[in-house]
Amino acid sequence: MALIRTFVLGLLVYGAIAVCWPDWSGQAYHMLVISAIAGGAVGVWLLHKVLDLGEGVAKIGVEVGFLVALALFVGYTMPQKSGKPPFEQWAAGARPTQSSVRQGIDRLGVNPNGPVARRVVELFPKR
Repeated sequence: MALIRTFVLGLLVYGAIAVCWPDWSGQAYHMLVISAIAGGAVGVWLLHKVLDLGEGVAKIGVEVGFLVALALFVGYTMPQKSGKPPFEQWAAGARPTQSSVRQGIDRLGVNPNGPVARRVVELFPKR
């Protein structure tokens, strides 16, 4: 179960960055990232098995560490049309807006006017 949870959470981190900064490009990059998420999830699962961490805080710490590392990797390497990765844009003051998130959801192939997508879009400022 931990393998699936780590993989799904990794995909959510990746998807959140892809939705918030929808001007991404580079098909090969995205295939690499999805492969890295799968490999990282397997690595976290194996680390749990090898170290036999149990159900405590250390097990959660390993998963959170993986998710933070994934967010930093994707945030600083995802190719954008502007030439600046998402977290550099964030540091420069560019923030996701409802229109950019709507565009990002649409680029992932999800209806941005659906009930769940609409709730996600409403979490961001209108600007």
